[in-house]
Amino acid sequence: MGERKMVHSVLILFFLVFCLTAVDRGSVKVFAQETDDAKAFKILKEKMMDSKTGLPKTLDPKLFKGEDREGYQVAKEIPEILAQLPCFCGCEAVGHENLLDCFVDEHGVG
Repeated sequence: MGERKMVHSVLILFFLVFCLTAVDRGSVKVFAQETDDAKAFKILKEKMMDSKTGLPKTLDPKLFKGEDREGYQVAKEIPEILAQLPCFCGCEAVGHENLLDCFVDEHGVG
């Protein structure tokens, strides 16, 4: 009976180690993707910078329909306000620093 418990304990230990390393590998992959996305967004934001205001330009509202168009229109009209507001959708993982950043790319669509 003692050997059997030891074998079970070793198997459980191996299983736990395997699960933990699998979770860790997945976390690293997600972090790497977010890091790549954040770098890409930083480059896009720099390209969209308006030299007059010092803020990034938003995408043209004409590219969208309905409520999405209205959202991008508002962002175009009051970028200085949106630049002061946080976004709560978790987009900071891709490099967004405020609500205005959501309208520099297609993130504001949904």
